[in-house]
Amino acid sequence: KLKRQNLKLHRPCRANGDSPEASTLITLVFYALASIAGLAGMIMRSPLWRRLGCWLALAGFICQTLMLVMGFHKALPGGLSLGAYLQMLAWFVLLCGLAVWFKLRQETALLFAAPLGLMLFAMSAPYLGALVQVPPSLKAPFYALHIGALFLSLGLLTLAFAAGALFLFLEGRIKSKQSMKGFWQDMPALSMLDKINAFTTLTAFPLYTLGIVAGLIWAKPVFGATVTGDPKEVISIVVWLLFAVLFHNRLANGWKGRKPARLAVFIFLLCLFSILVVNTFMDTHHAFIRR
Repeated sequence: KLKRQNLKLHRPCRANGDSPEASTLITLVFYALASIAGLAGMIMRSPLWRRLGCWLALAGFICQTLMLVMGFHKALPGGLSLGAYLQMLAWFVLLCGLAVWFKLRQETALLFAAPLGLMLFAMSAPYLGALVQVPPSLKAPFYALHIGALFLSLGLLTLAFAAGALFLFLEGRIKSKQSMKGFWQDMPALSMLDKINAFTTLTAFPLYTLGIVAGLIWAKPVFGATVTGDPKEVISIVVWLLFAVLFHNRLANGWKGRKPARLAVFIFLLCLFSILVVNTFMDTHHAFIRR
């Protein structure tokens, strides 16, 4: 196996007076304003503020896309920073929120995506100079496909989690006969939340499968075996199996409501455990740093 690389700190280089910090700040401001406007719109029950939140989120997404196209993080020697990876995940989350907004004409997903993107950007700021060294043998098309497909599926799964969690919360309030007046009246109907959950999970599973298959193919020449027993591989396969159960029952058995919502929430939390615990504290060649 290849030895994992240490997380090395570098001073970010500047190109034409711009820097990763500048691009982060600009996008961060847009996502913060979108989050504030969206939250204000929900609290004040103002369609105008909610729409403003959506358009600000779109503006932030466009700004981040331009920054990525202009290649600000390419100024770092040796590869992308850990902060850049977090920002890429934010980009995919916003992309999925925008897709739901345009596809289902539902603002809620995007209004949830904006604060999630904001949190990821806030988390990324301290790590913009922390370079993740990538060995030349890992720079392959299958690796890019592996990362891209998995990030997009994680973005969709994040929205599935938000829709599923809100579905379970609202259903609990309704069943316990708690008041649903005022602020709660503007929450999406349970049927719409279930529709968002279905759309995102049915789209995410094929992408997750593509990412896993690309990773297995890519692992053979890099690590010497398709399956090495690495903790990250094991938990990824477990996630895929649970995802397959959700996908099959949604598609073939018409699952709706509480069961798919619970399973989507559990799968997302398992993915979160994989990123925050497995990648950080376990002995894996997917680790962020060497312990």
